[in-house]
Amino acid sequence: MQANGNPHGDTYGDTHHDEGSTTDTEDELYPCLPGEVEKGKEGEGEEEPEFRISLYQLGGTDAAAKKVIKRRLRRKKSRVKSMKRNEVLKRSLNKMRDTCSCCTWDGAKVFVRRLFPFLTILQGYSALYDLPCDLIAGLTVGIMHIPQGMAYALLARLPPVYGLYTSFYPVVLYFFFGTSKHISVGTFAVVSLMVGAVVEDGHVAWERQQSQSILQNVSAGLPAQGNLTGTGGILPADPTGLSELEHIKVSYAMSVTFAVGVMQIFLGLVRLGFLTTFLSDPLISGFTTGAAVHVLSSQLHSIFGIPVEQYSGSFKLIYSYRDFFVNMNQVNYVTMTASFSAMLVLVLIRDGINNNKKHCPKMRVPIPIELFVIIGATLLSYYLNIKEEFNVEVVGEIPRGLPNVDLTVLRFLPDVLGEAFAICFTAFALSFAMAKILADKHDYVVDANQELFAFGMTNLVGSVFSSYCSSASLSRSVVQEEVGGKTQIASLVSAVLILVVLLVLGPLFQPLPNCILASIIVVSLKRLFMQFADLHRLWKVSKIDFTVWLVVFWCTVLLDVDLGLLVGLVYNLVPVLLRTQRPYVCLLGNVEGTETYVDIKVHKEARDIPGVKIFRFEAPLYFANVDHFRRSLIKVTGLDPKELLQVQREVKDTDLSLRHEQVCLGTATTWPDDPCEGHSHSKPLGSKNSLPREVSGGVFAIVVDGSTIQYVDSVTTRFLREIIQEYKEVGIEVFLGECKPTVRSMLDKSGFYVHVPRRNVCATIHHAVTLALLSASDSLESIPAPEDGVSSSFVRLDLGTTEEERDPQ
Repeated sequence: MQANGNPHGDTYGDTHHDEGSTTDTEDELYPCLPGEVEKGKEGEGEEEPEFRISLYQLGGTDAAAKKVIKRRLRRKKSRVKSMKRNEVLKRSLNKMRDTCSCCTWDGAKVFVRRLFPFLTILQGYSALYDLPCDLIAGLTVGIMHIPQGMAYALLARLPPVYGLYTSFYPVVLYFFFGTSKHISVGTFAVVSLMVGAVVEDGHVAWERQQSQSILQNVSAGLPAQGNLTGTGGILPADPTGLSELEHIKVSYAMSVTFAVGVMQIFLGLVRLGFLTTFLSDPLISGFTTGAAVHVLSSQLHSIFGIPVEQYSGSFKLIYSYRDFFVNMNQVNYVTMTASFSAMLVLVLIRDGINNNKKHCPKMRVPIPIELFVIIGATLLSYYLNIKEEFNVEVVGEIPRGLPNVDLTVLRFLPDVLGEAFAICFTAFALSFAMAKILADKHDYVVDANQELFAFGMTNLVGSVFSSYCSSASLSRSVVQEEVGGKTQIASLVSAVLILVVLLVLGPLFQPLPNCILASIIVVSLKRLFMQFADLHRLWKVSKIDFTVWLVVFWCTVLLDVDLGLLVGLVYNLVPVLLRTQRPYVCLLGNVEGTETYVDIKVHKEARDIPGVKIFRFEAPLYFANVDHFRRSLIKVTGLDPKELLQVQREVKDTDLSLRHEQVCLGTATTWPDDPCEGHSHSKPLGSKNSLPREVSGGVFAIVVDGSTIQYVDSVTTRFLREIIQEYKEVGIEVFLGECKPTVRSMLDKSGFYVHVPRRNVCATIHHAVTLALLSASDSLESIPAPEDGVSSSFVRLDLGTTEEERDPQ
């Protein structure tokens, strides 16, 4: 056994150091901790003192002590393994008990309160103080629901009544399952637009399939009757074709809503709410701004009364604007006048009074200008009969009552799974961001996983009641909080108001012009378009986030909403991967008088440790960045093991040549007529590339800072082992300092200690530096002195010889 410890780590066994284990195995992981060499553990009096002796400090004559240590370590290893098995079993039993805790009465109560958060939210609810606030907020938000629900349904390519359904059923369901007290659930422009894109693509595909079926029937001599649906069934032909087309659109909308609900419930049950963190603020801002461009473009034909062909897929905005400008001569001036008049009134009241707290500080309840505009436009349209007189498009029939449960609308479910995935993440990310902002403002917590489950239930159940995909509305949520809403009781009040409209007042809005709803949509986009101001801030703060915003925005505008989100998500992850593949690297130095090691580039007071290089790699180590780790280590330290090995071989050849020369010079007087010329071309010993110590700058150890390496994989452990072996061949020892418990566990499980001594993995950086210095001093002391009678001209090539000692002059 060597004096500097077992190089193969056999003596210490393969003891695994779990992340949650105590210090009982610390000595096996770090057998050479400073100050712990001869100190025994308290409470373990049965262990002999020899057990605490470090193998590193045992000499060659301590064979008996080494046998004692091996025996004790084997016993210790078996006890630790037994303790680990018991600990694993105990943790498993605890998890099973927690999982089955709902079987007990107390556990059932906790489970019910977790499933229905409103039971906890309503604890301490005051009917005297809280209920009046919720009544006012509920009526205010309910009045906003009516025009926004009808308008946003047009974005989803559905009749306006489906917006009212979406303003009722999801609101009631969220009251039972949601954890936010202030958000207003229902229709939202961006989500409605994404659903509308699915509906548009679906009904275009259906019309194409119907046309192909009619052509096949005509070519076969059959009557061209019957409509071929997306599921392959034949439905009775409608004389106008309108009801069947609406049914197809509703089926696509409800199918994608049901799929979104299933995905959200699944993500909530498996506790994957954290996935929304991959949607960064610049990504969401750029995406919603690009979606606002689509929303505005989709309403231009309603505002101007210009017929525009509906397109789907990438670059559809280009074709839509082409048709819009080509048909500018077909503008309906009555429609355009009504639209601009409505937008002017909306902007003046909303920005001049409702959102102007400076001039109207005492106004708690905003003026419901959208509702007033709708009522006024409906009355004018009814009495002036503008549909027949001026050919202005109106809402049309609004059925009275609630819809029946219809499962046949889910027939296109397999065709919309891809689109549902994008809507699932977008709708929840926008809703949770708003819920978290309001929760932080009022000092309570929203559970991301329960919110996923809540929105999943609203979409899953709502889809069979003709409600399309819902989310939190930014404008309504802000109003509900500013008016003074305390809990989701306000949402129930707004739902009651919507119910009254559906049961009684719905048919009264049949003469409402569509251009008024389009005007409400366009004015509501102001908040989204104001996000362009984020570009100035992002340019100053982060150029990467600036490019993320631009890429997501242009991809959303040009490639369509779903593709823009996908491209933006991938592009947003690229900088994250690059940061892990090309992280910051540096050398550390010691702050004099302390055990602190800092970046020598940043902290000028830090000093290098003579003979020791301390390397920091600020990223996890995995298969994708191990090559960069090696290149950075060589570049920063200036020590390439392959070059040093080549120099070492050249020095070895030079040493043999010099020895040959010394022998020849010593025998020259004996055989002067037969000189030896075999050394005439050898390199001089004092050349620059002759000694490893000179080439390495006197470095004998490298310490890798493990505090910034969160984890390693199996490829990395093999790679680290190879690096340590390469440097060991050239006389440089590599130590790992302050590794994370997960890193030490992976090193242990991968067999790292079979090839590398455990003492090379140290508890702290200072411990590694101390051990490196101690190892170097012991190596110098172990070098034997030159024997008597040996000429001083003979050179011993070792790490402890300085240049002055080689050439004493």
